[in-house]
Amino acid sequence: MSEKIRKIANRFPLLFSIVVMVVATILTEIHAEEWLKRFMDYQSACYITGIVEQGIVSILLVVLLAKLGLLQAAGFTRPSRWKQLWLIWPIVAFSLLNGSDLLTGAIRLDTSKPVLILLYTLLYISVGFVEEILFRGVMMTVMLQKWGNSRKGIYLTVIGSSVLFGLLHLVNFIMGRYSLLAAVTQTGFALFFGVFFAACMLRNNSIWPVIFGHFLFDFCGSLNAISVGGTFSRSHETDPQSALIVLLITLPLLIYGLIILRKVKPSGEPLGPVKAVQEPALT
Repeated sequence: MSEKIRKIANRFPLLFSIVVMVVATILTEIHAEEWLKRFMDYQSACYITGIVEQGIVSILLVVLLAKLGLLQAAGFTRPSRWKQLWLIWPIVAFSLLNGSDLLTGAIRLDTSKPVLILLYTLLYISVGFVEEILFRGVMMTVMLQKWGNSRKGIYLTVIGSSVLFGLLHLVNFIMGRYSLLAAVTQTGFALFFGVFFAACMLRNNSIWPVIFGHFLFDFCGSLNAISVGGTFSRSHETDPQSALIVLLITLPLLIYGLIILRKVKPSGEPLGPVKAVQEPALT
C-alpha cells in the first residue's frame, strides 16, 4: 500500500496534494463544538474542537510522510542539521506588530481564565502544526520530488503550494465565517506567507522554525479573544481600505521569500528524497 501511494504521489504530485488538502480540510471542519457546547462555554468548545481535530490530522500527516519515506525531506531534521535560523526574523517582527496592543498595554490578558488562555495557546500551536505539515511538509515536499531538479521547478513548487495554501482560506467564506472580501484578503496574504515559510523551510533545512513562526503570528493576532473585556467571534469582515493596507504590509514577505529562495539549489534528482542543497555561506 505504501509503495502504491508513493508511486501515485511521484507521478501526480499536484493531484495527490489537492486530495490530501481536501481530506485534511474535511477532517478539521467537523463541527464538534456544537455538541461540546452543551458541557462548556462556546469559546472553549471551539478551541477544544480545533485542538483535537488539528492534532489528529497533524499526526496522520506525519504518518503519511513516514510511509512515503519523506520525513527528512519534509524538514523533520535534528537540530544539528538546521541552517540559518535567523532568516525567520521577519515573522517575529510581524508577530510583534500583530500583538502590539498587548505590548502597549491597550489590552490585558484575562488571567482570571488560565484554562481558556491555555486552550487558546494549544489551539494556535495545533494550527501551526497542521498547516505547516500539510502545505510545507507534505504538499511542497511531494511536488519537489517531481520538479525539484531545476531552479524553475523549485520556484513553481513553492509558488504552487503557496497558492493552494492561500486558496484554502476561502473555506472561511464557504463556511460563513468570513465575508467575501475578508476571505479574499486572507487568501492574498496567506499566499505571501506561504512563499516566505516555504523559502525559510528550505533554507533552514527544518520545518520546526516555520511551525513556530506560524504559531507565533496567529497567537498574536487574536489576543482580544482572551483579553479583559474582549470578545470572541469566529466571523470577520473588512473594508477595501483595510484589505489593501493588510496586503501592502504583508507583501514584503513574498519579496523576501523569493529573494532568499535564490540560495536553494536544485536537487538534481527527479525522484527520491529532496536534497535542497544550499550554496556555501560567504565568510
